[in-house]
Amino acid sequence: MRDIARKTIKGRKAGFAGAFLAVLLASVLVTALGVLVESGVRGGLPPQRYDGADVVVGGVQALPVVEDTDLPLSERVRLPAGVVDAVAAVPGVAEAAGDVAVPVSVVAGGAVADTPRPVTGHGWSSAVLTPFEVDGDGAGPERDDEVALEDDLASSLGAGVGDRVELAVGGVASEYTVTGVVTRPGGADARESAVFLTDERAGELAGAEGRWDAVGVVAADGVATDDLAGRIADAVPGVRTYTGDARGHVEFFDIGRARSELTFLALSLAGTTVLIAMFVVASTLALSIQQRRREFALLRAVGAKRGQVRRLVGAEVMLLAGTAAVLGAVPGYLVAVLLGRGFAGSGLLPADFRLAMSPLPGLAAIVLCLVTARLAGWVAARRPARLNPVEALGESAVEEPRLGTGRVIAGVVLILLGLAASGIPMLVPGTVAVAGAAGGALLLAIGVALLGPRVLGAAAGLLAAPVRRLSPVHGYLATANMRANSRRLAAAVTPIVLAVAVVSVQLFSQSTLAAAAGRQTVDGVVAGHVVTGSDGGVGAAVTDELRRELGDDATVTPVVHSQVVVRYTELGDPAQETFAAQGLDPAGLERTLDLEVRDGDLGDLRDGTVALSRNASATFGASVGETVEIVLGDGTAIEPTVVAVYGRGLGFGDLTLPHDQLAAHTTTGQDSWVLIGGADAEATGDTLARVAAAYPGLVAGTGAGLSAAGSAERSAESSTSLVALLALLAYLAVSVVNTLVMATSERTREFALLRLAGAGRRHVLAMMRVEAAVIVAVSVVVGLLVALPPLVGVSVGLTESFLPSISAAGFLGIVLTTALLGFLAIGVPARAALRLRPVDAIGLRE
Repeated sequence: MRDIARKTIKGRKAGFAGAFLAVLLASVLVTALGVLVESGVRGGLPPQRYDGADVVVGGVQALPVVEDTDLPLSERVRLPAGVVDAVAAVPGVAEAAGDVAVPVSVVAGGAVADTPRPVTGHGWSSAVLTPFEVDGDGAGPERDDEVALEDDLASSLGAGVGDRVELAVGGVASEYTVTGVVTRPGGADARESAVFLTDERAGELAGAEGRWDAVGVVAADGVATDDLAGRIADAVPGVRTYTGDARGHVEFFDIGRARSELTFLALSLAGTTVLIAMFVVASTLALSIQQRRREFALLRAVGAKRGQVRRLVGAEVMLLAGTAAVLGAVPGYLVAVLLGRGFAGSGLLPADFRLAMSPLPGLAAIVLCLVTARLAGWVAARRPARLNPVEALGESAVEEPRLGTGRVIAGVVLILLGLAASGIPMLVPGTVAVAGAAGGALLLAIGVALLGPRVLGAAAGLLAAPVRRLSPVHGYLATANMRANSRRLAAAVTPIVLAVAVVSVQLFSQSTLAAAAGRQTVDGVVAGHVVTGSDGGVGAAVTDELRRELGDDATVTPVVHSQVVVRYTELGDPAQETFAAQGLDPAGLERTLDLEVRDGDLGDLRDGTVALSRNASATFGASVGETVEIVLGDGTAIEPTVVAVYGRGLGFGDLTLPHDQLAAHTTTGQDSWVLIGGADAEATGDTLARVAAAYPGLVAGTGAGLSAAGSAERSAESSTSLVALLALLAYLAVSVVNTLVMATSERTREFALLRLAGAGRRHVLAMMRVEAAVIVAVSVVVGLLVALPPLVGVSVGLTESFLPSISAAGFLGIVLTTALLGFLAIGVPARAALRLRPVDAIGLRE
């Protein structure tokens, strides 16, 4: 049977090309996603400063989730001071050194200086972990006003031993005496330039007095690294040990966070993408087999048994899919690299993030494609295998007019489920309801695909009269062909509907979220002025200085941002999820920030309390007076009481905590911005200019500027989803073209018959243009109708409005792209088919 299948494929290359391409592209996409998922687990960056440490000990940087991926913590989980001695006491440890890192800015001429690389401060005891070596007669710092500079930084500043340099953290600058210039092995490839302070001063600047970011361990001679890591993990509770390249995950905190975010993004994208890819593969294979119904009918007429037909189809499918899946896995790794670069450009991944490459994603893609193709082939072969040998040729001449009862029931059920899912936010607010509404689009799309022939037949009936009036002859032929070949045309319309629906939901959900968040930020910021930091934060000393300078006439509200994990009950089961949080001082808040309080009073916000957004309150099932279980960014668990529920959660975060409580559990302890309101605008502006000049790196602006900055941050976050969406859109676009080309290329004999009956070449092309226009119009309208209920549900859940934000540019782009793909994919193969003489073409087999 395999030899027959091989000869069949060889003799019908054109007929199998579309199915081959569908499987190949599915393999490419699934492999790429697999690489991203694996990179979220094993990717990153090898250690640099910790390269001399055999083992690195860090805090537990994630919350365990039963039967699911662990939730990453957004802030550095620091280790207590006693951990260094505890690790050093473990047998096999030759040396243990604690390390704490703090980003610093170099100040020159009263302003932040440009440096070749970002600058990070560390305690001097951690220099041994690289190891760093002191050049010449220099030495390490011994006093709080002393510093050792890495050679590249010292060279760019023109600083040497004995010179004075100025370093700032959060806008607060201090002068230091250079006691030494240090070098490291392979320093030219370093990601950051290091400056070394005393351990006490580094911990003070980092807000980590008495705590460590990590502990580097040098193993004694003859001690295996993995064995030592196990001993430390057993002897010291509450820590994690890292060896090999995993040491870089502790050294570079942004790499660890990026890995977690990449894992979540890739897994969430993989679910939808794999389902769509497998659906496209199945529908394309079904179309390919359907186009050969006369061939199968002939086999049945000459005595082929049902089992033989099914085995032949199975052999063909496995041979074709196996080859395509293997060939597609190879370029899948290249696509993963391109996606990785796109994610780096959007800000999800650091530019130097390294993807993990192994054979596993390719093997998984091959297996998945083979299983899907085999199932699709089995389903598609049932119809030709069941043909009665006596009536086989007669039945194959025309399409079966009716759809199977099971298919109709399944389609109706999926549409009803999709509508029900889309309407959940209208009944139950919360995050789960919004996710359910977004997922309703896929249910609706698949339901419409199952009912495709009926949908297209109904559309042809509705459009028949107007199309005929516009084009009496060509319109008649086009609509008559659509009714007679509804199955074939439904196979062409289905991928377009799927593409339009999925892209519309993804694109317009983002635009709805961005528009609502922007409105909330603009409406919520009532402060006239804002102070931000160019190096990423504003120190507490700046807030104190502003309060002293402005006095009681103004309200100074520092705002710190973080992400927290909330544990709650969802549908009776325990759940935990990450939410954005802000910390602020409620005193005089009405002068700077309006969160649109719905219930309770923000004035009651103090330690042991929390305010929730409307969405968060509904998600957790917690109202004013009830408690919520929260895990702060550094892993500290609290159970505050809800004192207020507010409406502007999209613009300012779903949880609002007391400022000092949240700031104490962030990595830097610095504020994101400081709002100033209530005082005379001109006098406040003069004061801010004077304070900003005294604190290097501070930027003074207005409330309108803050709104713009917030919009830019949200835009950066959504651009990551756009990169993933573009990859999926590219696959869907190729699938659309592939299916339409297959459906059109099959009609060579039909075109020849029309020409022999008297139609000219231009008449056939005109008929195809009308048909393409009808297909594009129906696809776009049905696709948008499929997307509309989920979009309304998402809008209600996020913004309490039934009107989603649909951008004119996005809508026009969808329509024009669909039209371009449809007309090209139908027109080009139609012109190619018409190059043959009708007499020659009529004798061609299918």
